[in-house]
Amino acid sequence: MAMEITNLQIVDPIRIVEPMKYCHQCRKEKSDIFQSCKAKKGTKTCLLKYCPKCLLTRYGETAEETAQNDDWVCPRCRKICNCSTCRKNEGKKAAGNLLATAKKNGCSSVSEFLMKEEGKTGDVIGLENSAEENHVDEVKLPQGIKSITVSNVDLHPENAGSVLQFLEFCLTFREVLGLSDGQAQLVVREVLSGGSMRSQEQSTLTQMMIQLLTLLLVDRGEISVCMNATDDRWFTILGECLAKSKVKLDDFPPEMFQKGISEYEEMDSLQRLKLLNFLCDEVLGISYVKNFIENHENLEYVEKKNEAEAKEKQLYQKIKDDFAKVEADNNGVALTIEKRVAILSQMSAESEEVYFEKKKALEMKPNSQEAYDALRTNPVEVDDNGIFWNLKSYNEEPPILLQGMKETYELSSFVVAKSM
Repeated sequence: MAMEITNLQIVDPIRIVEPMKYCHQCRKEKSDIFQSCKAKKGTKTCLLKYCPKCLLTRYGETAEETAQNDDWVCPRCRKICNCSTCRKNEGKKAAGNLLATAKKNGCSSVSEFLMKEEGKTGDVIGLENSAEENHVDEVKLPQGIKSITVSNVDLHPENAGSVLQFLEFCLTFREVLGLSDGQAQLVVREVLSGGSMRSQEQSTLTQMMIQLLTLLLVDRGEISVCMNATDDRWFTILGECLAKSKVKLDDFPPEMFQKGISEYEEMDSLQRLKLLNFLCDEVLGISYVKNFIENHENLEYVEKKNEAEAKEKQLYQKIKDDFAKVEADNNGVALTIEKRVAILSQMSAESEEVYFEKKKALEMKPNSQEAYDALRTNPVEVDDNGIFWNLKSYNEEPPILLQGMKETYELSSFVVAKSM
C-alpha cells in the first residue's frame, strides 16, 4: 500500500480507485457493475455511480438499459436523487426504505412514489439526450476550514496528508507494533516543531524509524543487525531498504545515504515524513503484520456473517408466525399458495435487504491465496468535489475532512468540511 507524494500532496493509488466502487445511493461498496454518469460540469464529468439494486428499486431503471444509453445521466444530476444526503441538502427528510409502500401504491420505484407524493413532475427513467438538458449547474460546497490541528499542532497544507497517513497507520497497528501511548503524537510534534535541534539519542522520530527498521530486518532474517540512536548506521540501513524496495522516491538518491547522518539532519519536515511513511508502508508487507490483518479480516467476516444469518433467521421466524396468525384467523384452514405469496410480497423489501446483507457478508470472506494489503480506511463519501474522510486519528470538530481534486483528478490538500 505504498503512498506517493505528488506535488507535495498525499496520493494513494489504491484509494484513488477504491472509492469509485461505492454506490452514491446506499453508500455501500459493491462488486456489481456500476453505471457511470455522462453529465458534464464545466470540463469535468460527474464521478457518481449507482449500483444495479438501487437503480432498480429507487428509480425503476435497469442496469442493462442504462449501460446501453451512452448519454445516461445519474439521478443526482437530474435533481431527483432520493438518497439521504441529497434530500437533507434540499431540506427534506430522508426517504428511508419505501419500496414496499411504493409498490402498495402502484408505483414501480421509490422515485415514482416520491414524485407523486411530493407533487413533482419529471422523467423517472431518464432525460432526453440533448446537450441542453444534460447541462448541470455546478453546486458549490460550503466553504471549509483550511486550518487542520492535530495533537495541538497546526498542520501546514503540504504536511497534512503525510501526518494523517502516519497517525492513521499508528492507530490501526498500535497493538501489533507495540507502540506506546502518545508515541505517534510525540513524533508528529517533533517533526513539525523543529525537532532537528534534538540529538539523535533524544529524537522520538529516530527511535520510531529504528523500531520500524528492526521489524523489517527481523522479517528478512537479518537478526544479527543491531541498531540504536547513538549509531548512525540506521540511516545507511534505511538507504539499503529503500534501494531494495519496489517503491522509488526520487528525492532520495542512493548516494545521499552513503554520505552519512549529516544528510538526514539537513532534511526538512516533509522529507522526513516521506521517509517515515515509506517505512510504515514497507512494514505492512512483513509476515507478522500480514497475519494480524488476516486475523482481523477473518474476525470481521465471521461477525458480519453471524449478524446476517441472525437477521435471516429472524425473517424466517417472522414469516412463519405471520402464516400461523393468518391460519388461526381463518379457523385453522391451511393457506393457499396465493395467500402465502401475498404475505411474502408484503415482506419483499425486508427480505431483499436481508438477502443483500448476507451476500455482502459472504463476499467479505478473506482469500488466503491473496496478499493482504492493509486495513483500509474507507471514505464517508466521494463525488466530483473530492473525497470526504472521517479518520480515527482526527478527533477535532467538525470531524469531516475533505480531500479535494484538481482538474486531472489528482488528490490535493485537505480542508475541514463544515457540513456534508
